[in-house]
Amino acid sequence: MKKRLQGFLTGVLVGATVVSGVAVAKTGSETIEAIYNNIKIYVDGVKIEPKDANGNAVEPFIYNGTTYLPVRAVGEAIDKSVHWDGTTQSVYLGQIPGVSQSWMDICKPYEYENGKEYLISSNKKFTMSGKEYTNGFTLDACIYNLKSFALFNLNGQYSTLSFKVGHIDNTSKINGELNVYLDGNLAKTVSLNHDSGVKNVNIALNGAMHMKIEIVPEYAWYESGRYGFAEGVFN
Repeated sequence: MKKRLQGFLTGVLVGATVVSGVAVAKTGSETIEAIYNNIKIYVDGVKIEPKDANGNAVEPFIYNGTTYLPVRAVGEAIDKSVHWDGTTQSVYLGQIPGVSQSWMDICKPYEYENGKEYLISSNKKFTMSGKEYTNGFTLDACIYNLKSFALFNLNGQYSTLSFKVGHIDNTSKINGELNVYLDGNLAKTVSLNHDSGVKNVNIALNGAMHMKIEIVPEYAWYESGRYGFAEGVFN
């Protein structure tokens, strides 16, 4: 089905024109004829329903032989944050060069063992030393589980990581040890006591591909203590 767009498209239509082998950026507004034909989007075989930032359905379309997809919907489908910079008229999927970003936005754990996520989007929070945190995760420290961990697929994209770690208030008073592994090698060890408050941890990633953050309980206990990880920032 063909629909002629009357008036201008909402926003700016950005394309590229090739002149003598040179790509020329095109900006401005124009009236176009777009083809809407119930175009479907699949990511790894799973169909996604594209929506805008307000949750409204957005339909892909074809213009001059090119299929246009909504950036935000596609970015979220491939687990990448989407940022629009109106000053430079730039769209960023994932990390923004030179800008520190929250780990849960650009590279959150892909797998947990006895862990739980706390995201801003779900309004979930946890408390350490009397202060509320979100956009992080927790790991249980229990002898029955031996070790609890979170796994990150870094893809060699980051040079450093900083985060806060501390005992979750009103959970069992179990001391533990924090270990951070980069590409299978132990890179950092931090002693964690239930009464030592929140600690700042800084790690040089040096382009590592994979990271494992684990909590090992200090002694046997039938209950689970819990440690929180928050304000993680990749550079």
